[in-house]
Amino acid sequence: MGENNKTKDIVRLALIVGLAIVISVTFIPWGIGVVDENRLLGMAILVAVPLAIGVSIIFFLKERRKIASGLPMQDERSKGIFQKATSYTYYTTMYFVLFFSFLIDESAVKDFMTVERALMLVLAEMVLALFVFLGYFHLKGVPD
Repeated sequence: MGENNKTKDIVRLALIVGLAIVISVTFIPWGIGVVDENRLLGMAILVAVPLAIGVSIIFFLKERRKIASGLPMQDERSKGIFQKATSYTYYTTMYFVLFFSFLIDESAVKDFMTVERALMLVLAEMVLALFVFLGYFHLKGVPD
């Protein structure tokens, strides 16, 4: 792999990790505001943000070492894994949206399940499902 490709891969990797950290940090004010209203959800957010930042930094260091050794950042297998994981994530998220839209309309949980909470739960499910499917397909391979 040429020096130019290594530089492009490292810059691309830094942008991806930087964006992940910026997105994670934007949840801090929201988490602090939620602590007063819903202590468990607020604390979960405040614990998840440093964890996400730590995982992002570890990912950056690991991938940078791989790029420095001459391996490309993305190959055909990793593209296939990412495509399959994102499609599975999309479908599971649609089921969650359907489920939470049903909960919002039900009178028994209408006070508990607001549109804002349902949206936050769907977003959290989306991120979690992507990590789960990426991990699963990295271990098991891409199904045909």
